[in-house]
Amino acid sequence: MGTPIDIPARATVVLSTEKTALASATNTASPQVLISPAALAQALRELIDQSRATGSPRPLGLAVGLLDRLPQTQWTADVYLMRATIRQRLHRFDQAEADLDQVLQRQPDNLQAWLTRYSIALVRDDLVAAGSACNELEQRSRTLLAESCKQELASFAAQPNTAFERLRQALELSSSASAIERDYVLVTLADMATRLDLPEAGIYWQRALLQNSDDLYRRARYADWLLSQGQDEKALEVTSGFDEVDTLAVLQAIAMTRLKHPEQPRLVGDLEERFAEARWRGEFLHQWEYARFLLDVKGDAQAAFLTAQANWKTQRAQPDRELLIRAAAIAGKSDGLDDSARDGGPLL
Repeated sequence: MGTPIDIPARATVVLSTEKTALASATNTASPQVLISPAALAQALRELIDQSRATGSPRPLGLAVGLLDRLPQTQWTADVYLMRATIRQRLHRFDQAEADLDQVLQRQPDNLQAWLTRYSIALVRDDLVAAGSACNELEQRSRTLLAESCKQELASFAAQPNTAFERLRQALELSSSASAIERDYVLVTLADMATRLDLPEAGIYWQRALLQNSDDLYRRARYADWLLSQGQDEKALEVTSGFDEVDTLAVLQAIAMTRLKHPEQPRLVGDLEERFAEARWRGEFLHQWEYARFLLDVKGDAQAAFLTAQANWKTQRAQPDRELLIRAAAIAGKSDGLDDSARDGGPLL
């Protein structure tokens, strides 16, 4: 029914693909040589996968350049979907939505496009748009994936724990679901448990990380949860060896700061240089990470609040709201928060 779905990594909306030699070949080929729509889509998938695996935006820059290798009049739905994913990762959400419109005009039953639209809506704190996308998913495919978005949305309403329990039971009874769907729901449950402050959140993050230890999102979320529980030694263990990934390096620096670790000055100095370089290059996408660094490593609440405010303009997930509220409180700026950022609204 419609186009087969490629489940994206939870909350990053990045397509998982088989490794190919195509991206390497296109990087070394003459930029004037045109490639087919199928080859372009596959090359973009490879570069998106590289960005997801490294946490770096640089492969996305290569992907944007690669789009010039084919006239837009020849683009297929797959190419538009890849560009939507690239733009989503670059926080260009309006542009990503425009590309998803192109996909859905051509393929109304493209479940991947509806799932990407759902994920973007959640990040933007737009529960109405998220609900619409979830309904489209449910109408087209009554799968564990549709149940996941349904119960996740229900968890923002009056009985969040009931929604969590229903999704947990659905996962337990989903023997016929694909391994990829089950993994997606497992991470959804970990996210929900964290937002609802349930004691089993740590268990779900552990399970999720065991399922895929290479996934940077779940590793970072687990490390962040450990820090919130005061388990600094464990957080240091989870982030060790990931110094080159900004999010994990910042969380590692927080753990080191709390533990008065002898390697803390070296890592902090490296992060300061890295953030300065990213600003100079104009690819400063990690405002949440920088705000955390300013607040929990440098102790500069005023600068952290301003950075968290800038981040809130595009990123409105649960960690973004929690950081903004905490930075505002420490900086004495709580009165300046708009209503959408205050406690009491839906925490995404």
